[in-house]
Amino acid sequence: METTLEVHEPSQVAEVRRLVADAGARSGFGAPDLGRAALVATEVATNLVKYGKHGTVTVSTFVEGATAGVELVAADRGPGFADFQASARDGHSTGGSLGIGLGAILRASDAFDVYSLEGQGSAFFSRIARGGALAPADGLVVAGRSMPKRGQVECGDGWAFARAGRWQRLCVVDGLGHGPLAASASKQAIEIFCAAGERDSPADIIRLAHQKLKYTRGVVMGVIAIDAKEHKACFSGVGNIAGILHAGGQVHHLLSIDGVVGYNMRAARDQALPWAADGAVIMASDGLSTRWNLARYPGLLARHPALVAAVLYRDFARDNDDATIAVAMERR
Repeated sequence: METTLEVHEPSQVAEVRRLVADAGARSGFGAPDLGRAALVATEVATNLVKYGKHGTVTVSTFVEGATAGVELVAADRGPGFADFQASARDGHSTGGSLGIGLGAILRASDAFDVYSLEGQGSAFFSRIARGGALAPADGLVVAGRSMPKRGQVECGDGWAFARAGRWQRLCVVDGLGHGPLAASASKQAIEIFCAAGERDSPADIIRLAHQKLKYTRGVVMGVIAIDAKEHKACFSGVGNIAGILHAGGQVHHLLSIDGVVGYNMRAARDQALPWAADGAVIMASDGLSTRWNLARYPGLLARHPALVAAVLYRDFARDNDDATIAVAMERR
């Protein structure tokens, strides 16, 4: 579960702290970890109030192997940093404070990453792990953002990551329309995806979803399966799920057929693709404008997937639709 808050005035700093405290309690935090998490929450939210424009903080929990904890992702359209390392040194301040905020975030976080372009805003990623230790995780690094249309409670989009044998799979779905019925169709599609066996190709998964979603609103859906050891990937999509794959310095577009899963769909087909040690895949629903282009964001793919998702969501999400973006990449 994740919660995203807009942060632009001081009272919202306390709300971010409350969300982080609740997430820490669910993750089994003791007092020291709760203290570190509260510090990160306070400093991140305070920076948004002072410097960010249209800033947001997303708070969630994570579990990787035996590790559990709290994750914060903040994004803003503020002035950005000409030199983040210099700004993070204690004593550096442009706002008349003591200048220890960024350094405190770095010291309190068990994992931290940042992406910033001067004049184009910033995005921060922080994880606080239970017991202060992040166990090494196996496989791809994955993150996403899924938000309902403004004014709606339930999101009709969804995304999921699952492993089956040699395959690591990523899925994005968009239930037709908005609200509870769209969310129900999306949830059923995700359940079918997560239950698929090793021998099921992405097209097989979509064909099965088409059979089982006949009595729902239907969804558009994209599924990619990656075999990192064999350096290959396979994609199948129906409807307007946008996606690109980066591998070996090349960009490959993920090709979907027209139709609606569960309603009217031509024969799903698999698209064979290469994978490489620098591999990365991004998939998004049409709640994000298709005008996003990574050439505008030098170095973004070298950052954590949560930052890739946060930056593209910040700049291209539409207010009039549910929106989802999911990112998977090899560990950098």
